[in-house]
Amino acid sequence: MCIKSLLIDPHEVLNDWDETSVNPCSWPLITCADGLVTGLGALSRNLSGTLASSIGNLTNLQLVLLQNNNISGHIPSEIGKLPRLDTLDLSNNKFVGSIPISVSNLRILKYLRLNNNTLSAAIPTSLTNMSQLAFLTTA
Repeated sequence: MCIKSLLIDPHEVLNDWDETSVNPCSWPLITCADGLVTGLGALSRNLSGTLASSIGNLTNLQLVLLQNNNISGHIPSEIGKLPRLDTLDLSNNKFVGSIPISVSNLRILKYLRLNNNTLSAAIPTSLTNMSQLAFLTTA
């Protein structure tokens, strides 16, 4: 619910995210496996606001697709606390600042798209040690 609270949702696509619901697996834009949240896919939903650092608490996430929105602010360093994440697409938003060094903690990350944001710093050299990373765009 913290993720929802920091996003501005003009088309109310997150309205069915109900804090009284026992099971978030029934929410739209959420993917689950074995009752655990494994994916967040809110691409091209005209969302703005910021991405909550509490995303790092969803440790079973494998897939985060938030591209083609208007999400701004910094990419939370807590992204690096998602040990099962293999796809992260935050492209075509309004993120600023640098790519968190913690992203290099994502040992099974294969797909990383951060292009078309306003990221200002160089790519952390620690990303070069990510042997599973097959696709990276940042420009």
